[in-house]
Order: sequence, then structure tokens, then C-alpha cells
Amino acid sequence: MVIDRTKGAIGDLKQRPDDEKRAVAGGVALVVVLVLFVAWGFLFVKKLQRGAPLDDLRGGAQDEFNFSTVRDAQERLRAEYEQSQEELRALRDRAAGGSAPQAAPQPAQTYQPGQTDQFGTPGF
Repeated sequence: MVIDRTKGAIGDLKQRPDDEKRAVAGGVALVVVLVLFVAWGFLFVKKLQRGAPLDDLRGGAQDEFNFSTVRDAQERLRAEYEQSQEELRALRDRAAGGSAPQAAPQPAQTYQPGQTDQFGTPGF
């Protein structure tokens, strides 16, 4: 009985226009994708609940190509960079400790409407 109805529905679909056939095929494909996605989600949640370890994506191929010479070069570059930073800080500190006069802070000025500042800009 079910087989007869299915044959009848398929036969009816064969007689429909191409647009309707494509719409039915797209709907069937969407339903299949949704069912697979829901099943995957269910199994993924079950795996999390069991406490199974997740895939560790750290390392891998990168560790294969991280040779000792590359690590040594990285360490040398890091040391040179830190040394140059220290030299620049020392130079800055020597220059700041020199004879450059320190300017006294100026008090903030308030401008009245119609008044101009020292550069000729009117106040607000």
C-alpha cells in the first residue's frame, strides 16, 4: 500500500514541470542536510558529555620544521633586540638628564566670549 502511494507520487512528479522538480529536489536535499547536521550535533554533544578529549591543534607540522638552528637564530635575534632596547633607554636617560631646561607648567587660562587668546583665536 505504501509502495503503491510512493509509486504514484513519483509518477505524478515525473509529469510536473522542471521548476517543480527542482524545487522538490532542493527540498529533499535541504532535509537530508538538516538531518545530518542534527545527528552530528547530537553525537558531538554526547562526546563532550563523556569527557572525550578534543583534538589538540597546537604544534603538529609546525614543530616538524622548527629546527634547532632556527630556534638558535630566534634566541640571538631576541637577545640583540633586548640589548638594543636597553642601549636606547640608556641613551634617552642620559639625554634627559642633561642640560635641557624643564619648562614650568602654565596655568590653564579661561576665555570670556569676545576675548582672544595669545594667537588671536576668539574664545567660545
